Amino acid sequence: MNKYTAIGLLGAAAEGKRIIVLSPHDQAARDAVDEVRALVPDIEWRLTSGDQRVTLPAGGSIRFLSDNQHLRNRLRGTSADIVLIEDERYVTNELINDLRAVTHTSPHGEIIRH
Repeated sequence: MNKYTAIGLLGAAAEGKRIIVLSPHDQAARDAVDEVRALVPDIEWRLTSGDQRVTLPAGGSIRFLSDNQHLRNRLRGTSADIVLIEDERYVTNELINDLRAVTHTSPHGEIIRH
């Protein structure tokens, strides 16, 4: 993720949007977190194993996930307005269907392939 993508995500989250960033592996997810954190260092983050997210004062949030074998379980019961797929080479049709379910309840739901 580059800083311009991070700025766009922060802008959407500042408007109250719930965002999931799906990275191809754990290191890419950590890099994405670092990129966003550099822009908003004073906001409180939740950084636990497998759950890295920031919630902005307007109620929007950015959650960072990596595409691993437990991803489907972590998506279950989750909803988001935007899902950003950082690298679609590793994305299956089954995962796309799961992501559609995640954005289904949002009036502005979208899946962005980056």
